[in-house]
Amino acid sequence: MKGNLLPILTTIAIIGISMLIFSSFSLIAFNLTSFLKAWEEKIEIIAYVKKGVALSDVEGLLKRIRRFEGVEAVKYVSSYDAMAFMEMKLGHQKNLLDGIQPGILPSSFEIHLMKDFRNTHSMKGIVTQLRQFPQIDEIQYGQEWVETFLTLVHLFRITQWVLGGLLLMGIIFITFNTLQLTISSRKEEIEIMHILGASPSFIQVPFYIEGLIQGLVGTGLAILFLFYLHYEVLLYKVFFLYITPSMKEWLAGVPILFLPPERIVLVILGGTVLGFFGSFAASMRFLKYRV
Repeated sequence: MKGNLLPILTTIAIIGISMLIFSSFSLIAFNLTSFLKAWEEKIEIIAYVKKGVALSDVEGLLKRIRRFEGVEAVKYVSSYDAMAFMEMKLGHQKNLLDGIQPGILPSSFEIHLMKDFRNTHSMKGIVTQLRQFPQIDEIQYGQEWVETFLTLVHLFRITQWVLGGLLLMGIIFITFNTLQLTISSRKEEIEIMHILGASPSFIQVPFYIEGLIQGLVGTGLAILFLFYLHYEVLLYKVFFLYITPSMKEWLAGVPILFLPPERIVLVILGGTVLGFFGSFAASMRFLKYRV
């Protein structure tokens, strides 16, 4: 490796760039998935109670709704709770509510669903059951928004697998050809060793080890560079320069995450195996020994 430093560094750089592209895509996909999961948690059904319903009836409804299949939790929001929520949201502008009595706002049930029931079909079934209660005045669950959101989640997951697969195939092709050029640069050495009686494994194993080292170093550098870009450049010096103040305030509550440790380990292992596989395939194609 010392005697062929330039080809080695070139291979490490190409593997590093390839794995940086792959890791960047994985990071974007990871954050988008996290964002979609956070929004998925917000999917719920709100059932408004008619005015004048006795508290005992409300307690009975609460118990019956909790027994619905797919319902994870039910929260009763009184008129006073709704008014307090509005005041909190308005902040320093809460004086706009002066003179408005809490009784003007309807009481409601906030129904949180289990994960497997956060789909259009299941939600329609629960809404149908809720409509059978005469105490329920109106039901809202944002049907169009839920359908659009679930469609986007489905399309994103399909796109993630398709683009990830195509990108991985491209990385394998680039790595294979780069390592093949590295091995071909030592053609004369290999021919001399073969003439002197060296076995195929004696010649090939060092290339395998070299491929492992190149994959490990290249992928490790890619992860370090991605970490720097994520926290120092993309997030603070580039991204936040081009969004409005209102968007900054909204995004402040959305965490922008880096890859978790287990995924980093998988990426590094994948890059190392990629270097080994590229070296193995390139050596088998180039050397063409007769065993």
